[in-house]
Amino acid sequence: MGQRTLAFRTYHFRPPAWRTPAALHVQTGVLVLGSLIWLAIYGWLAARLWEVGPAGAGTAEAVLGLLAVVTGVPVALGWWRILRRWRARLRGGAWPALSLKQMMRLSPSEFEEYVSRRIFERQGYSVLNTRDVKDNGVDILVTDAHGRRAVVQCKRYRGTVGEGVVRDLYGTMIHNDALMAYLVTTGSISEAARRWAAGKPIGLIDGPRLVALGRAEPAAGA
Repeated sequence: MGQRTLAFRTYHFRPPAWRTPAALHVQTGVLVLGSLIWLAIYGWLAARLWEVGPAGAGTAEAVLGLLAVVTGVPVALGWWRILRRWRARLRGGAWPALSLKQMMRLSPSEFEEYVSRRIFERQGYSVLNTRDVKDNGVDILVTDAHGRRAVVQCKRYRGTVGEGVVRDLYGTMIHNDALMAYLVTTGSISEAARRWAAGKPIGLIDGPRLVALGRAEPAAGA
C-alpha cells in the first residue's frame, strides 16, 4: 500500500498553470538585456585596464571588476536555467501544443502519439506507445526514473466518459501490475467517474486540462 502511495506522488501532475509560454519569452528577453549590460561592464573594464595597465588599476577598475562579477554570476545561472526550460519545451518534438479542435482531427494513433510525446515525455518520463501490439486496454506505458510504471488510456471523445470506463481502467492497471493509471480524453469526465476515482491511483485528464497541459511548461526539475 505504501509503495502505491509513493508512486502516486511520483506520477502526480501539478496544476496546469505552471508557467505560461509567454513568460519564457519575456524572461529570455530580460536575460539577454542583462547579458548585454554585463558585456558592457566587462568591455569597459577591459578598456580601462588596457589604458592604465594592471599596475595602474585603481578604485574605478576595482568597482568595475566587482560589478562584472556581481552581474556575471546571475547571468550565467540564468542562462543555465533558461536553456533547460527551452530544452524541456522542445521535448515535444514534432508535436506543438494543439487545441481540442485540432486534436479531434487526429487519427486515434496520432492522438496517442501526441499524448505520449507532448504530455508525458516532456515531463521526463519514458513512454511506449502500444498501438502496434496487443495492448489489453493500454494505449501508453509510462515509466519514471525509478522504473515504476503507469498505464495510460486515451479517449478521443466528443462526449462524456463515464464511470464504467474508469472502473475498467483500474482493472487494467492491476492486471498490468502498474502503480498508476491515467485516463486522457478530449471530452469531459462524469461526476460519477470522478467520485469513483477519488482516493485511487488514477489520474483524470479531461479536454480543457489536456489543452492546458500541452501549452504549459513542464514543472521545474522535470
